[in-house]
Amino acid sequence: MKQMLLFLLLIGSLYVQGQQYAQLTEREGKKCYVHTVSEGNNLYGLQQLYACPAEEILNMNPGIERGLTSGEIVFIPVQRKTVKHTVAPKETLYLVSKLYDVSMDSITKYNPSAKNGLKVNQRLLIPNAVARIQIDEPSTSVEVMQQEIPKPSEAAKSKFNISFSDQVISHVVLPQESLYTISKRFMVPVPELQSLNHLTSSRVSPGQSIRIPIKKEKVEVVPIRAVPPKRMEQTPDELSFPARKSFEIALFLPLNLDSTASYNRFVSSAALDYYMGAKLALDSLSRMGLIAHVHVYDYEAATQNVNTILEKPELKDMDILFAPLQQREAEIVSAFARRNELAIAFPVYMKESELLGNPNAVCLSPSTANLMELLALSVHRQFVNQTIVLIKGENEQDMKNDALFLEAFHHVPSSVSKAKIIEATWKNYRQYEVMNEDIMYVCLSSDKAKVLTLLEKYKENPHVKLYGLKEWVEWKEVSGTIANKYTFTYASPSYFSYHSPTVQTFHKKYRRTYSADLTKMSCLGFDATLMVCRQLLEKTAVQSGVISNYQLKQMGTGNGYQNTAGFILQFKGFESKPE
Repeated sequence: MKQMLLFLLLIGSLYVQGQQYAQLTEREGKKCYVHTVSEGNNLYGLQQLYACPAEEILNMNPGIERGLTSGEIVFIPVQRKTVKHTVAPKETLYLVSKLYDVSMDSITKYNPSAKNGLKVNQRLLIPNAVARIQIDEPSTSVEVMQQEIPKPSEAAKSKFNISFSDQVISHVVLPQESLYTISKRFMVPVPELQSLNHLTSSRVSPGQSIRIPIKKEKVEVVPIRAVPPKRMEQTPDELSFPARKSFEIALFLPLNLDSTASYNRFVSSAALDYYMGAKLALDSLSRMGLIAHVHVYDYEAATQNVNTILEKPELKDMDILFAPLQQREAEIVSAFARRNELAIAFPVYMKESELLGNPNAVCLSPSTANLMELLALSVHRQFVNQTIVLIKGENEQDMKNDALFLEAFHHVPSSVSKAKIIEATWKNYRQYEVMNEDIMYVCLSSDKAKVLTLLEKYKENPHVKLYGLKEWVEWKEVSGTIANKYTFTYASPSYFSYHSPTVQTFHKKYRRTYSADLTKMSCLGFDATLMVCRQLLEKTAVQSGVISNYQLKQMGTGNGYQNTAGFILQFKGFESKPE
């Protein structure tokens, strides 16, 4: 008899194991399911899977309110329920009673016909059962009578700060999407998406399906709207102005000519240099046939500022406004131009938002995203079949730079380069030095202490090449300390060097005119004025200036233009030169 009982117990155990049910155990005097956390698990999902109130799960597992870790064991208190069981082949009354932890008498009480033996596909009603949870796939033989899961009490919410993810959706990656843009769209951090989808990098491809956890409190019913057919028309990558005999041009500069209390000689000097360069451009344009009345507005004067200048009635009749050089003042003039449908040019970089809603607005300096695209393309061309290591930053701006670079890097077609990239951290990047004799690091960080350590470590190593940021050149430790002979490559919106042939030619002309040495601001004033005002004459062939390159791209129909061209420069021997 004992042997027969042992045999039945063994058969029951094998049967339960074969069905891949969640294991059971006793903990603190309560019967519990044993759950091993896997990628993508969260508290809300466990509550739904085991039909157990979150409050009981949290009380049984102190600490999990801070999050779940893959491989962690979680004990889920059993909630006895009434289930409906469909008898499978070879199942006996004994096996079913053990499966649900109820007595055989209890089963026969509610199912009298079971006394005569069970039949395949027979339906059994089993009250007070321990519902077995299949962890491999949903059960087809067990129907749990639905019971509403109690919501966490206010005390539990206060104690555990409960926040559920309602569901995990599947998203198909669209063309031009990156993990960074997807994370912003669904408000889920990139590391969480990487963890949930077992991604070792942030690279995703169009058509790839990824899982995204959606917060319950953010789920809304979104009405489905008809998608209009895609317009195939191309937006023109050039400015256009109506033909006129003469043009009105406004130039906003912080000259501060009447020396107010807020006078800054560096700002004033730079503005004067800019004007001197712009004046040379206007002289050249005049010889080409441009007839223009140029109005110069000193918005740092004691008697006026940007707002009082914009009250002048002639401003609304301008053909083109050259915006102030400072962000705050430029935004004021930009809003004025948008309201009055005026063309406006930004000589230095301004936020993308300033180009929206004004089809005749143009930013003449490439954006950070444009510079990251140039850098990524340069890396691909220099290291066609190699592996590059990206040392990822830790602050918000550094992470944004990394995301922009990675997005651009992954969009370079394989026909150009089959280079691969590894994402490393400041703690582990050196372990990749053994991959090849020559190695290339990309570091887009503004953390001066860490960057200087990196530059110092490899300054005399010919087998290591560094790609970084243009901001590094401005650090005195890099450009002003003779002992620091650092070498690195970076993307820049302009290239100014007295050794450049174009600069040397312009320098001679500048000295003849003003008897003064050329500055970068003078070159910028010349390039910006010449580039934009040539459009008034409908002469758009020239796409390069003294220190600038120009390739305009419209930001979309009805919006302005962004210059996407720049330079890839190598800083070496305390001087930057084109690669």
